[in-house]
Amino acid sequence: MSNPSHELLSSLNFCVIDLETTGGNPEIDKIIEIGMVKIENLKLTEERDYLVNPEKEIPEFIQKLTGIKGHDVAHSPKIEEIIDEVVQFIGNDILVAHNTSFDIPFINGILKKLGRPTLENKVICTNVMTKYLIPDIMSSNLTYMSQIFDIEHSHAHRADEDAKASGRLLLKYLEIFEKKNIRKVNQLYYPRNRFELDRVNIENSEGLQKVDEVLRTIDRPIILTVKGDNGVILTILPIKDPSKEADQLKVFLDEYRWDQISIRLCGPFLEGLFFLTQNFVKIPEFYRQKTVDYFTQQYGPFNSENVFNKYDFLVTPHLISGQLIVFSFLNFSTYSQLVFKYPAHRKKLNQFLLGQIGRYEVQQKGKRKIHIQNSIKEVVEHLFAQELIARPDLCLPISIGEIKEDTKGYLSRIEKWAEKTANLFNFPKNHL
Repeated sequence: MSNPSHELLSSLNFCVIDLETTGGNPEIDKIIEIGMVKIENLKLTEERDYLVNPEKEIPEFIQKLTGIKGHDVAHSPKIEEIIDEVVQFIGNDILVAHNTSFDIPFINGILKKLGRPTLENKVICTNVMTKYLIPDIMSSNLTYMSQIFDIEHSHAHRADEDAKASGRLLLKYLEIFEKKNIRKVNQLYYPRNRFELDRVNIENSEGLQKVDEVLRTIDRPIILTVKGDNGVILTILPIKDPSKEADQLKVFLDEYRWDQISIRLCGPFLEGLFFLTQNFVKIPEFYRQKTVDYFTQQYGPFNSENVFNKYDFLVTPHLISGQLIVFSFLNFSTYSQLVFKYPAHRKKLNQFLLGQIGRYEVQQKGKRKIHIQNSIKEVVEHLFAQELIARPDLCLPISIGEIKEDTKGYLSRIEKWAEKTANLFNFPKNHL
C-alpha cells in the first residue's frame, strides 16, 4: 500500500550544515570549521568536515567553546580554497541548519566577497521548526533537543557533530510529519496549526469516530476543546484518563454541533483545571451548564473544599521536560501562573514570587483574590483537592514565609524536586 507522505519526504534531498566561527558578525569574523551532512531517502549519507584557517587569532572564549585552537587550523586551507567544494557538495539540496540566520549569511557573505553567486537553495531551520512543533518550549538549543529526543551528540560546538545532530533532529521531525500525513513540501517550512506534537485538531468532516479513536489511545491528562462556527468555544474539558472516559465523551460530544475538536496533552491534571478556570468565561452561557453537568456526572457529587486558601504557591512539572509551572493562590487569575525552565530561570522565578507577594501585601492588603466563575468553582475546588490526594508527588507547596526568610533554601528545594520530576511525561519524545 502506497504512503503519499513517505513518498513525498523520501523524494527530498537535504544538506545539513553547521559552522564554527571566530564570532557572530559575518562582516568581520571568519569561519574556522564547516560540517555538512547529506540526507537522502530519509537517511544520513555523505559527510564533510573542514577545518579552515581564519587568518586571524581565534578569541579565547571561542577556543574554550569549540576546543579549536590556533595551531589546529594553522595549516588548514583558507576558505577561498575550499568554498567551491562546499558549494558543490550542497548542490541543489534543501539547506538545513539549527540556526539558518547565522550559518547561511556567513556562507553567502564569503561568496559575495569572492564575486561568486550566492546560495539560492530552499532553507529549513530546525530551531524555528522546533518552535512550531513544540510551541511551549522555552529552550530549543541543539544540546537540549538532543537530550530530550535521545539523539547522539557527543561534542557540542564542533561543526561535524552539530551538523550530524541537526540532521538526526530533522529526521525525527520528518518521521513525525509522515505520521501526521504531510501532503505538501511547503508545510515543512511553515508547520503551523497541524503538526504540533502536543495536540490534534479534528475537523467535523472526520467525524466523532476519529475523535473516539484518538481518545482511546491516550491514558494521560488532556484538555479537550470543542469549537463551533467561527471558532466559538462550546466547551472545555480537562480529562484525567481519556481512554477510560471515551464512551461517556462520545455520548456527550454527540450533543454538540461542532466544527473542530482539539485534543491537547497537558502535564498534571491540575494544569487542565487551571486552563478551564481561565477560559470558562469564553464558553457561551448556554453551554456552561452542559460542561458542569458532564463533570457532575463523571466526578460528582462535589463538596466545597476551600482548598485554594490552604496554599500560597504550588509548583508542578510542565509537560515539557526541564520546565516547571508555578501557580499563585494569592491572586488567582490568568496572570498568576508562569512557566520556568529550571534551574536556568532560578532568578526569574524568585522575582515572580516576590512580585506576587508584594502585590498581595500592598495592593490587596493581605486579602486573597480567587477569580473563578461561581458556576464552576465547586467543581474545580473538589477536583483540585482530589488530585492533590491522588498525586501529591506532582505538587510542591511553597509558603510566603520560606520565600521571604530562606531564599536559598526554598530554591534549592525546588531544584531537588525538579530533578525527581524531570521528564516525567516523556514529552516531546512521546507525543500525539
